[in-house]
Amino acid sequence: MEIDFDGPSGTLQIALALIVGLGVMGYGGYSYTAQSAALDSTETVDATIVSTSIEQLDQRRGTDDYSPQATFNYTYKNETYTSSHMYPGGIAHEFETKEDAKAKLEGFEPGATVMTYVPTDSPEKAFLKHQSSNKPLYIIGFGAIFVLGTIVSGFRN
Repeated sequence: MEIDFDGPSGTLQIALALIVGLGVMGYGGYSYTAQSAALDSTETVDATIVSTSIEQLDQRRGTDDYSPQATFNYTYKNETYTSSHMYPGGIAHEFETKEDAKAKLEGFEPGATVMTYVPTDSPEKAFLKHQSSNKPLYIIGFGAIFVLGTIVSGFRN
């Protein structure tokens, strides 16, 4: 069985598809840069955990994904902040099971004093786990595939 995929055909459709693909790539690039900058320039301070939860994310691939959440207070350079970033950057880390997500909250019980990482250029965006994610690279790759598919489709027409 041969699958025939007809991509965008008109000039406007091709232009819009390219804009979407480039936008997705740009978002992935921005997320990767923000994550890298946050990891590269941090100071550690003590924080107090206020609350934790597990967020159930939208259903994809027929299963639910889960993301650990923690809200914490900290003081950096005599300013008090509240953050809810477990990881650097703006993209949530997802886990296939609730138990896996809950395991990431181990040691972060409400009232606990923990070490947090404060990006020196954005002290309001402190995070608890000094770990990077490959998700921005996947987003860039998806955008690139979308752009390449649009270009190939344009040449076919």
